[in-house]
Amino acid sequence: MDLKRRKSKISYTVMIISDSTKKHIKQFHLRAGAVGAVTGIAFIAIVVLVCYVVYSSITLSDSLERSKKQMEQITQLREEKEQLEASKEVLTEKVSILSETVNQKVKAEQALAAQQEESHIPKGFPLSGSAQIKTVEETAAGEEAAEDNQDAGQENTIVNADTKEAIFTAAAGINVIASGAGTVTSVDTDVQYDHSISIDHGNGYITIYRNAGNPMVKVGDEVTRGSILYVIGEENADMAYSIKKEDTYIDPMEMIEING
Repeated sequence: MDLKRRKSKISYTVMIISDSTKKHIKQFHLRAGAVGAVTGIAFIAIVVLVCYVVYSSITLSDSLERSKKQMEQITQLREEKEQLEASKEVLTEKVSILSETVNQKVKAEQALAAQQEESHIPKGFPLSGSAQIKTVEETAAGEEAAEDNQDAGQENTIVNADTKEAIFTAAAGINVIASGAGTVTSVDTDVQYDHSISIDHGNGYITIYRNAGNPMVKVGDEVTRGSILYVIGEENADMAYSIKKEDTYIDPMEMIEING
């Protein structure tokens, strides 16, 4: 019964035979358990090695893929940078052109403003053609005597002491014109000249034109330098002209620019 209970022990013999003439033989006896253990360990080691290789391969592949994507991103970023730099140059050029355009516009607006400001100064001759000026001289007794003088613009011209009014005589067909741009503020009747037109030039200057002709403008009209106010005829050859600056009469001959 004891013999049956004993387990049979299996062993393996490994023989190593030399191919030399002496024929040396070496034998190794291995128990079955040891062989199984070695085999199991070897299998586990192989499995671990295979897993490591597979893991390393996957990791390397992922790393390569990430590197590839990073390189693509770097390339894309470089291209975007180049595009941005090109866009920056274009925008810089556009800004330069726009700045130049704005500067030109500002200069043009300033020139236009200066031109408009100049056009509102009543320094034009108030008649469209040549004329003579009459001097009004106050005598010691207070009486006024009118006499013909030479062409308008001479330094010895004398005007009314109160209104500093210049009186022009022109031929038929010549027009009484506005000496500067402005707004007609009044068209009134006048005891001496039948009609009186006042123009506010918007800069403190007001010009007054008195004549017996029919007014060609009405209150509220915007006029420019040269706009017709009256037409000189045989019956209205004389025209009285005065200028006020800040409600004070000034000598109109000091304002008039006579060309030719």
